[in-house]
Amino acid sequence: MPPPLETLIMSMSLPNTPAPRQSAKPSHRARLVLIVLGIVLVALGVLGILQRVHARHELSKDTDRNAMPIVATLIPKAAPEDQSLTLPGTVNSWQDAQIYARTTGYVAKWYVDIGTRVKKDQRLADLDTPDVDNELLQGQAQMRTDEANEKLAKVTADRYEVLVKQGLVALQTGDQYVAQLNADIATVEADRANVAKLENMEQFKHILAPFDGVITQRNLDVGALVDAGSTGSDLFVIADTSRLRVFVDVPESYAGSVRIGMPVTVTLSSYGAQPLAGTVARTADALDPSTRTLRTEIDVDNAGQALVPGVYANVKLALSTATHDFIVPANTLLFRSEGLRIALVDAQQRVHLQPVTLGRDFGNTIEVTSGLDANARMILNPADSLYEGEQVRFAENGH
Repeated sequence: MPPPLETLIMSMSLPNTPAPRQSAKPSHRARLVLIVLGIVLVALGVLGILQRVHARHELSKDTDRNAMPIVATLIPKAAPEDQSLTLPGTVNSWQDAQIYARTTGYVAKWYVDIGTRVKKDQRLADLDTPDVDNELLQGQAQMRTDEANEKLAKVTADRYEVLVKQGLVALQTGDQYVAQLNADIATVEADRANVAKLENMEQFKHILAPFDGVITQRNLDVGALVDAGSTGSDLFVIADTSRLRVFVDVPESYAGSVRIGMPVTVTLSSYGAQPLAGTVARTADALDPSTRTLRTEIDVDNAGQALVPGVYANVKLALSTATHDFIVPANTLLFRSEGLRIALVDAQQRVHLQPVTLGRDFGNTIEVTSGLDANARMILNPADSLYEGEQVRFAENGH
């Protein structure tokens, strides 16, 4: 309660008169109140500032958290060690031959056409060879002449041998007739060889099948002139299709799993034939440097003629790989200018763009032959904007 007005007037008129002691207490209390009020106001101001700083810090954290890409991850699935590998193969006949004329002549007659199945030594065509016929007649006549000369030389040599022994003629003369006999004998032998050659040429006018098979080409007509040797056109092409050779090119990653004698299955979907069983007969034992594949031959019994040479077949091999491959979804791949990548997340939740090598494409999934391990955490549907070392956070239902 403030002092009375009279007391205040008296205190102002009497400066040297000390004020009553009871008036000091209210003034001290007022200062304390003001100090407390000031402290409270300062505390409220500091509290407000701290709240605003904290709110700003939380807002910054929320902004940074919301700015981090949210990703879903998964672990790659190991590919089975024993896998069936299907490759395109080329079907070839067990053996085939282009048949040429061994002698020059004209086509007199042909007996088989394309698609005809023939046996070994079956006659395919006949040639008319007048030049060879005349040469044979001439050779035979020349041989008969030389044989007559040989007989005469022998009789003469025998007579002079007797005269030499009797001393009626010189030894030199006897030796001359013996030498003439030897020369005539050599001439006859040469004639016999020439006649034998011409007789063989005469036999070559009959075109015979070299083995059992089917005629796949016929390139001659009656009256056509054919030349001896392989410089001209072939007359026939014959193929043995009782067994077939199927050639496939096995990729490098599976080449080490191919074994001689391993069973395979060969199918020809275009013909609707039943699958045929075959075996790996041989390999090239070397990779093609241009394709990095191993040429492999598979022998197939084709007694039922289900397959035909020259077509493509599907060859299924049961292989076991020595490498540790993985199967990953196709939507984990990133196609970058520097190459194919898969986005991985490390323990610090940072992105690592891992180069990988692909194997087979199964459509929705892809085989990865190198670049991954069993503990890799891959990002599903990675954004093209992801970069190396970027901080990410996992989706709530992510791994």
